[in-house]
Amino acid sequence: MAFPLIDPSQKVEEERHGIERYYPARIGDVLSSRYRIVGKLGFGTSSTLWLARDLQGKNKAHHHVAVKIFINGSHGADEIAIYKHISKGNKSRLGYRYVRTALDSFELMNCGGKYPCLVHEPLWDSVRTLLERRGVDRLPEDLLRVILQRLLLALDYLHTDRQLIHTDIKSDNILHYIEDTSILAAFEEAEVSQPSPRKKAADREIYVSRTLDMPKSFGEPVLCDFGNAVYGTKINDDDAYPNIYRCPEVMLQLPWSYSADIWNVGTMIWDIFEGKHLFNGQDPKQGRYTTRAHLTELISILGPPPLELVKQGKRSAEWFDGSGKWLEPDENEPNRLPLLPPSCLEAAEENLDGKDKELFLNFIKSMLQWEPEKRKTARELLDDPWLTRSQG
Repeated sequence: MAFPLIDPSQKVEEERHGIERYYPARIGDVLSSRYRIVGKLGFGTSSTLWLARDLQGKNKAHHHVAVKIFINGSHGADEIAIYKHISKGNKSRLGYRYVRTALDSFELMNCGGKYPCLVHEPLWDSVRTLLERRGVDRLPEDLLRVILQRLLLALDYLHTDRQLIHTDIKSDNILHYIEDTSILAAFEEAEVSQPSPRKKAADREIYVSRTLDMPKSFGEPVLCDFGNAVYGTKINDDDAYPNIYRCPEVMLQLPWSYSADIWNVGTMIWDIFEGKHLFNGQDPKQGRYTTRAHLTELISILGPPPLELVKQGKRSAEWFDGSGKWLEPDENEPNRLPLLPPSCLEAAEENLDGKDKELFLNFIKSMLQWEPEKRKTARELLDDPWLTRSQG
């Protein structure tokens, strides 16, 4: 079977991020004398992801794994250390099942470069990709409950058993277990019968990623990607989280902890249930995200922040005066922003009515509190009336 070759002038996937940083993996390679690559699943700014067969697996005919190969000079070793820490936890805890774990790790060498590698159980696409492939922009309420229940179990395990703060909870990082393993065999067969387009370079072939087929049934959701996770046992006050999911204490630069993940979940829910961001942070004067614009949105919906919180923030003086009042624009500071008109979550929520809407918004409000200590924990949220409503 001839391989479809891509025009050498066309940049392919990880080439856009500097191809020399990536390990030159090839389909058919055997990594660490154990994992034979059968196809490329994807790529990112710091790694490539490959479907492989574990040649030492109990069932050699069907034992597939996903191998993540980090770029040279990345923080891959830090992520591997996090996965090892996760593996030492109490596996009898219900939440352990909903946290992605590593099966193995090793290191590849090439031309003096070191490339850390993680081996995982293969998973199907993310919640975000599920929405895209179904051509919709939001989840139905019952499916949202199922996903959130598993996500909160995962966070309860991470926060209380492993003392880890995820810091990057988004629909891209919630994947699904594979129940229908025929999609793995189909992926491998498709790579043989219709090889992926590729581009030949000096020391490598650069492949176009291949997607897994839609499964006959969907497995349970799993929280993934611990590349930005930090330990809750130390003081964290640096900038973290995707911009639109930053909580008040991150924006004002106070120490933050597990409750920052809870704020992250509350804002992420809006994306996958309402089909839009709750907060955008787009500054009309700067034409980009700014913390100032983000804070105006929070104040519009949640009201002004407590004075004590403002006083503690290292960056608060950029946006508030000494009495906690918002700094409005003037002739000396024209780039400041005026406050937005008051709004509320009730006005922003567009898909529910009556008791369902009331319970759902109470659930969201219990996460979106200015003061971190007033947010419910993952464990407490699992008993929330909206989450436990109409299940089964």
